[in-house]
Order: sequence, then C-alpha cells, then structure tokens
Amino acid sequence: MKDGMEYAEMLGAISVSSCEVSVKPAKRRRKKDLKEEVVAKINEEKQVEEIAKDYAEYEEISSDVEETYTYQDKPRKKFKIDVLYVQGIAIFALVVTILLTNIFWENSGINTLFKNAFSTQTEQVDARTYLSFSAKSPSNSLTATVDEGVMTFSGKGALYPVCDGEVSSIVEEDGKYTLTIEHSDKFKTVISGVDFVYTENGSEVFAYIPVAFIAGGDASVCMYDDGKLLTDYIVEDGAIIWES
Repeated sequence: MKDGMEYAEMLGAISVSSCEVSVKPAKRRRKKDLKEEVVAKINEEKQVEEIAKDYAEYEEISSDVEETYTYQDKPRKKFKIDVLYVQGIAIFALVVTILLTNIFWENSGINTLFKNAFSTQTEQVDARTYLSFSAKSPSNSLTATVDEGVMTFSGKGALYPVCDGEVSSIVEEDGKYTLTIEHSDKFKTVISGVDFVYTENGSEVFAYIPVAFIAGGDASVCMYDDGKLLTDYIVEDGAIIWES
C-alpha cells in the first residue's frame, strides 16, 4: 500500500505538458481547375507538334535551297558532261556506220581510201598480145572479105566479138554505130557501120553472144595490137589464123 502511495506521489510530481494537433483537410481540386490543366497540357503538346512540324518544313526548305544553289552554282560542269556524252554517242555511231559500210559495201569510199593508203600491190596490167587469143570470125552467115587487115561483112545478120572482152566505147554517127572492144590492155577490136547495138559501154562481152546487127548494108571489123592494125592473119572455116 505504501508503494502505491509513493507511485502516485511520483506521478503527481511530474509536470504534465500538452500540445494541439490540427489536421488540415485535404484540398479538393475543382472540376474547372482540372479541365483547365488538361486543356493547358493539350495545348502544350500541340505546340510541341507544331514546333516539330515547323522544323521539318525548315529542313525540307533548306534541302531544296541547297540543291538549287548547287545546280545554279555549277551549271557549266553539268553542261560540259552533257556535251561529252553527246559527242561520245556521235563518235560511236560514226564508227558503227564505217564498220557496216565496210562490211556491206565493198567499193565504198572508206574501203577505197584504205585500199589506196595501205595496199602495197600495184595495178596489174593485162599485157597479153593478140597471139594469146584464139580469135574467130565475127560472122559465119554474112558475106565476108578481108583486105589489108580489114574484114568487111555484107548482108543482114548479127556480128559477134572475135573473143571475150569489154566494151570501152560506143559512138553513133549518122544512124550507124562504132564499137570498141578491149580484149586486153594491148589487143582490141573495132566494129564499124552497124545499125543496132546489143550492149552498152563498160559491159563485158563474150564470143558466143552477138553485140551488133547489120540491117542490109556493110560493116567492117578491124583488130589492133598495141595500137597497130593487124594484117597478118587469114579467116578459114570461121576461125582467125595468125600468120606470125
């Protein structure tokens, strides 16, 4: 009991202190304030998007300006490249044309130029004389005479070359024709006084194909070797026989 009294006295001797605790009620945001915050946040996001969009447009404009500046700053270089390209195409086309011409046109100007420039061969001369040919009479059906190397044919019929050759001249005078046929560079035949000609200048002729026609008058045939009239021959059985 004594102990209890002592404990009570001790409690009475302890000073009692007190404090007040006030609790602030939670502040409630009004709906109006919340709406304004949402609108502000949306506006802020739109501003960000607009800024990004403006930046993108700026980048695009800057790129266009740079390209335009580059093109305008160096127009001569681009033009130079175009000229070289066109020149290359033209040269290629010219080379192809020359090659095709050489392939398909043997006597083209380019081929002739190359032949003349690079050929080491000289033009060959046909130096055969009349003795190298087996000549025959120009006609076996017409009346023929031989006088001092001149064969004269009378009547109506065709005349043939004495041997193969090439027509080098055709001359018409008073309705009569004169043909010159070269058999080599030395040996030739001249047929005069015919009424019709079956060939043309520059054509190749053959001994078995007629070259002229007599319509009823006279025609003559003369043979020359190196410009000299041949007289040392006879006509026998349709063949011309050289006597020397």
